[in-house]
This record gives sequence, C-alpha cells and structure tokens, in this order.
Amino acid sequence: MRRSRAHRMISSAGRSHARLVAAAALCALVAFLAPASALAAGGGSPHVKVSEPHWVVPASNLPPGVSAQAGNNNVAIAMHKGRLFMAWRTGPFHFASSSARLYVVSSANNGRIWDFEREVYMGTDLREPFLVSFKGRLILTFFQAGTNPLAFEPQHMWRTVRNGRANWTAPETWGEEGEVPWAFKVHEGKVYATTYKGPHYSTDPAVLEVRFYVSDDGLDWRPVGTQGPVVYRGGVSEVGFDFDAAGNLWGVTRSEDGDATGFGSHLVSAPAADLAAWQFPATCDPNIYESPRMFRHGDDLYLIARRDPCSPYDMGWNFLPFDIRRLVYLAAYSLRPKRTALFRIDTASRKVVWVRDLPGCGDTAFASIIQTGPDSFLVANYTSPLWFTWRTWLAGQISIFGTQIYFVRLDFA
Repeated sequence: MRRSRAHRMISSAGRSHARLVAAAALCALVAFLAPASALAAGGGSPHVKVSEPHWVVPASNLPPGVSAQAGNNNVAIAMHKGRLFMAWRTGPFHFASSSARLYVVSSANNGRIWDFEREVYMGTDLREPFLVSFKGRLILTFFQAGTNPLAFEPQHMWRTVRNGRANWTAPETWGEEGEVPWAFKVHEGKVYATTYKGPHYSTDPAVLEVRFYVSDDGLDWRPVGTQGPVVYRGGVSEVGFDFDAAGNLWGVTRSEDGDATGFGSHLVSAPAADLAAWQFPATCDPNIYESPRMFRHGDDLYLIARRDPCSPYDMGWNFLPFDIRRLVYLAAYSLRPKRTALFRIDTASRKVVWVRDLPGCGDTAFASIIQTGPDSFLVANYTSPLWFTWRTWLAGQISIFGTQIYFVRLDFA
C-alpha cells in the first residue's frame, strides 16, 4: 500500500505552513543533490533466475463479476487445498477512494482460468490484503481506511473465512481500532503476525507501536511475549519477518517517520528461545526497504521490498530540525524513481544485501510470495507500466496509466 508521502504530509501539516514552505523549497534541491544510494551488491548470493512477468490484472481471463479499475496495487496470493488464490485492491488511482474494492479469485490451474470467489466493498478504501492458509482454513485479512486521498486514516482490521467455492463468512473486525496488519507467517504449528498502530505521517513527533502476535488457529490472537504485544515504539510502521533454520526471528522495518535511531530501516532479530525479545540496532540503515516481505530458501533469508536507486532515504541532513528533516525526506523520496528488488539478509554481518532488481518502476512494490518447489517461488507484485522506468514514484501514483499486477517465478540454483 502507499499513498503519496508528499500529498499526505502537505495535507496533515496545514497548521505548520511556515515549515512546509521551507521544506518545499528544499525538496527541489534534494532530488538532485542527494548522494547515490550505497547498497551492498550480491556478494556470495546464489544465482537466481527470474522469469518474464506474466500480467494477471487487468487481464482477459478474469472472471465475470470482477471489474479492475486503473489502480491495482495491494496483492496477496496463497495456495489452499490445491488451488491458487489471489486477492487485490483495485481503485481509480493509488490514493484512498470510496470506489475501492477488494477482489478474491481462485484457480485450479495456476491462473490459466480464474474463478470468482468474492468482492469486498465498504464505501471506503480497503488495503493490505493477506491470505493465510492454516489448519484447513483460508483467511482473508485486510484493513479499512478512509476516503480522503490526502490522508492516512486506518479504521479497523477485518477478516473473512472461506467456507467453500465463492462462499465466505461475513467480514468481522479484529484487533484494535486504528491498527494496521502487515505480515503473517506460519511457523512450527502457529501463525505469527506483525501490525502497527499510531500517528503515521503526522507532523507531530510520531510514536508508532509495532506489535507482534501469535495464534494457534489464525483467528484468536495473543501477544508473543508476557509483556504485551508491543515490541517497538518509535518511527517504525511495517515490519516484514521470517525465521531462520534454527528458529530465530529476523525482520526488516520501515522507519520513515524516524526516531532517535534515524530514518530508513532496521535489521532486527530475536532468539528462538524468546521471540518477543526483539533486538534493534542503535542506528538505522539509511536505505529504506518499504513494503518489506521476507522468505526463506534453505539456510538463506531473503527480502523483497521497494528500492530507491538514487539516494539513501536518510541523507544525513542533521543540520535541519527533526520535523523539517522528516518532511523533507518524505517529500524528496516521492520525487525520485523506485524499483522492486530482491535482497539477501546477511545474518553474520547483519546487513541487507542487494541481489537484483525485479520488474517494477514508478509506483511499485507490494510483493506476495509462496514457495512452489524446493528451489522455486511464485511472486506477485504490482508496478507502473514498464516502458518508462525512470518516472518518479509520485508520477507513477498519479499517472492515468495506472498500475498492473504480475507474477514472476524465482528459481534458485
């Protein structure tokens, strides 16, 4: 998911006009003066073969009852009882809209023919779909946002359970009001989830809460630790995570609201013996890995996330007051091009290592990943049309050409 940072921040900062004027003047310079992004590249990574993208939304084989609009972005896939399921958000554009819908389709032949499963419409925006196949259930979870395209207004988390072909339970709320779901992972007979809550994109000092839950059935959730669900308070929203072969947790955060550790991303970990004891570095990686999704292949952990090919997110402009710096970084980030990329987690050096780019430019990066064989994975993602790769993120978000969803296969040698 992501609405334009520049639009959201300008809307929410109306009471701070002087700060906005100063930041706007700086933003024009930032896109050109920022240092080039210094991502570590590939060292020691296995060869990964990436298929050509197969475009699935919009497409001529979508079933009756599905009407894809111009903006197709948040996507989730899952295998359940021998069928491939796909859920996605569609709307007139990237930003919040009362016309937004979630569709769910399924296929018995890996997407050659899609069958209609369900539509969700609430008269507000709907985001962050995730499909969890667990203990015979298929659960669709998502969150309800607002209708103001210039604001981030999370309302409720929702879920619905599949009873049979095109037969789903009525959506029900879960969690707390204003909480946003992000990542779910099945591990050793349980489902783990990260969510976040708080004043995301506020001009006031942000104190977001990252929460970590576990469930035995995918429906009833409890904190992983005994001290409650919150594992971090600060500028972090999304956290992608997975478990290594020894059962230790590794995660990558998205910290664009910033805090005492800086702006960018953290590589976090927790020991298998105490999964609630998240260990954060003292300073952020200045590169930001947005919409982070992690997966494991053998002994290696990987990340798929949004990449900025032009600059680190935290440009080191510490001479600016914190609130101005946050606004400048957000706005400047929207004025630079973006990619979707595959990264490897170097657990020994505790670094995120760039492996290669995947198809994606402009408005891009919301991956969903399922393992299809010992060395193969299916990835769903969205992107602006690929014919103009250096369009900025903001240009992709407002383009009349919209965004489309594709599948690629990753094969590890």
